[in-house]
Amino acid sequence: MSREVEAARRRFLRTGRDAVGPGVVAPAVLASWERCAGVDTARLAAALPDATAPAPVGAARVLDEVHTRHPDLDASVLVVDRDGVVLRRRDGEEALAEILDALDLVPGRRHGERDVGTTAAAVALHEGVAVTVEGPEHLHPALGVLAATAAPVEPGEHAVVVVRHAAEGAARDLPLVRALAREIADEDARARRGRILAVHDALAAEAAGGAVWVVATDGDDVVLGAGARRLPPADQQVLADLALAGLALERPEAPYHVDLPSGGCAEVAVREVRHEERLVGCVVGAGPAGDEQGRREAEARRRQGSHVAPTRRRDFAADLRGAGSEERAHAEARVRANRDLLTPSLRARQELAANLARRRHQVLVGEAGVGKRTMAVEQFGRLHRDGAITVIATDAADASGDGVRAAEPLARLVHRPPTRPHLVVLRGLQGVTPLVARRLDEQLRLLLARTGDVVVVACLDTASVDTSRPYGLLLRHFHETVRIPALRHRADELADLALSVLRSIGGGRSLRLSHQVVRVLEGYAWPGNVSELEDVLRYVVARKPVGVIQAPDLPALCFTRRAPRLSMLETAQADAIIQALYEARGNRYQAAAMLGIARSSLYRKIDAFGISYIA
Repeated sequence: MSREVEAARRRFLRTGRDAVGPGVVAPAVLASWERCAGVDTARLAAALPDATAPAPVGAARVLDEVHTRHPDLDASVLVVDRDGVVLRRRDGEEALAEILDALDLVPGRRHGERDVGTTAAAVALHEGVAVTVEGPEHLHPALGVLAATAAPVEPGEHAVVVVRHAAEGAARDLPLVRALAREIADEDARARRGRILAVHDALAAEAAGGAVWVVATDGDDVVLGAGARRLPPADQQVLADLALAGLALERPEAPYHVDLPSGGCAEVAVREVRHEERLVGCVVGAGPAGDEQGRREAEARRRQGSHVAPTRRRDFAADLRGAGSEERAHAEARVRANRDLLTPSLRARQELAANLARRRHQVLVGEAGVGKRTMAVEQFGRLHRDGAITVIATDAADASGDGVRAAEPLARLVHRPPTRPHLVVLRGLQGVTPLVARRLDEQLRLLLARTGDVVVVACLDTASVDTSRPYGLLLRHFHETVRIPALRHRADELADLALSVLRSIGGGRSLRLSHQVVRVLEGYAWPGNVSELEDVLRYVVARKPVGVIQAPDLPALCFTRRAPRLSMLETAQADAIIQALYEARGNRYQAAAMLGIARSSLYRKIDAFGISYIA
């Protein structure tokens, strides 16, 4: 039978489906061959994924124990996600492991249908049942040495695959792969129940600890305590956003002050919730600020001047004796809040996290290389630990020119809507053609109408949104626009960002940045933004594997272009715009009227100074 399948495969590659006789190839495999049109069978093109969703919680334990429970299993067992990315692999035979390594069937590589052709995991996830793909049933000839059995793991975002040599056959592994898929699904369900109970227990503990308003979240749902349910809806939304942002940003537990839309001030503490040493949620405990009258007096003095201050005699030694600690705490909290407002990237991350948590589709606008896609994937992964991510390069060349290839991932989601939170990232939206924009618009309309579990983020490499461009057709699907500042406007966090990049590319090596290096990095203009910073640090790591990085270790380009500095006039303008946005609570129309300038001028200055929108 294998000879007939091999002959049918060759005829299919030459002339298409009509050359394959009935009954020679399984219908599911033949359908996969058709979906693989355009795969280069002359070379194996396993790719690195743009982003991956985490493996099911129980996958690691089940795969670690499978060869212990089945000592005679001389096969490899893998867990693969919907895009074909290998997440886990455990081997039972050394010779087979060497074959899989040679085929790049290793964790972190993507073996989707568009990359390497037909695979058992792709067919199983598409059909929703356990299947076998043996030898020549793989469209790519390099995979013809394998026989694989795969079964989808409920709810259908991952698959378990048992791989053998083609000479051994795969049909006998069907009962095993079904049992492994059920076990992983049951383990994942138990873990989800445990996370939910941990969040509810944390909410109850916070309420028992004296918090008046308690809000908790696991990233998917928000739970309000009895006191929080009596608040106005706008105040409830603020506390819910703080909980969701705390889960994404991992805010410290130290109490801080928050102004509520109803006019009051709340003392807020954000605490993380852990279950089995994993971050699973966040709980916010809040209550009215202790000295509301003192806070209002301090706020009135700040806004209007000292003539509204109390007329009693001022005690200059009160701070030394410990008096006035409440007002001092309020002042320190106000300084921290203003520092948050004036940090563009922090504000952008908070807005992005809140929008993702509320499933609001958004457009990320900023210069090329500022990390828009990375920020979206990172925040979504923190909010939804078991969510899935699909990255679509909308500006990639389409062989047919009609946009079908670019819209194909969306069409797959329309055909099988996800049952868990799913992030769709549209990269390079500024480069779409009118035909591609029309195709994407059709698929987005169908997808968003069929499911509420998908949130879409579009990345625009531009300073401002232009509705006359082809991507303007897609803007009706998005609720918010978030501006990601350029790296030259993020000098205050450049050191932390550089250390984060070092940890990701250093391979666990001990590397530190000297103070002199930090000053050099802060003074450089970074025209390539975060991408250029990564290239610079890769250059350094290649030449200095361990130790403290000094200024001579940096490439010469870091000493050529200096970051632009604001003049005294520009600094005064930036301060005036920030104050106007703060007074208008982020309303740009009111801020422009208060400043006496046109809205277009205000937008240009906001972009030029790197100011985030203050709400």
